[in-house]
Amino acid sequence: MKTRMKSEQRRAAIVRTAIHLFAEKGFRGATTRELAAAAGVTEPVLYRHFRTKRDLYTAIIEAKAGEATLRAADLALLARRGDDRQFFLSVGELVLRRYESDPDISRLLLFSCLERHELADLFMDQLFLDFYKLVAAYIRRRIRAGAFRKVTPEIATRGFIGMVAYHGLFGLLYPKRFGTPNRARVVDQMVTVFLSGIQA
Repeated sequence: MKTRMKSEQRRAAIVRTAIHLFAEKGFRGATTRELAAAAGVTEPVLYRHFRTKRDLYTAIIEAKAGEATLRAADLALLARRGDDRQFFLSVGELVLRRYESDPDISRLLLFSCLERHELADLFMDQLFLDFYKLVAAYIRRRIRAGAFRKVTPEIATRGFIGMVAYHGLFGLLYPKRFGTPNRARVVDQMVTVFLSGIQA
């Protein structure tokens, strides 16, 4: 006998389906009919959980923001140790792992920016801003301690994350040519390059 999903389970299942569909077609390209069909529900059931596509998109951001908060908490604990190499190895691993394990969210972010979606800024603020601030705060603290050169922490943060993210993005776009054969080796070399330039 087929059991009915609880309301919160159904809602979570719709969000998971929507992430994949929006990542494939963009926010504008995916219709509510397609969303409902992919989630295995009728359109009225979809509207019962999410009155508009905007509400659904917001729910996706909130769900992913929750995951990002947990990752940032782990990184914050590591930051307190002051082990530069280990900290940046963890940051690099985190960035590359996201591209490898959650390609839909990367595609979704690109779509939201390219479509100039009204929630694109919220996407950035909720998913990545705290992460950037945490890394910048670490660099700022190490500059004050005399361990790092006097650089602008925000620019240095974008420099390191950008270097790793570029590799992750090209691995996503061109997996045969730029896929990561050995993530740990790639991150290790990028951390070496970064620390060589920033350490006092």
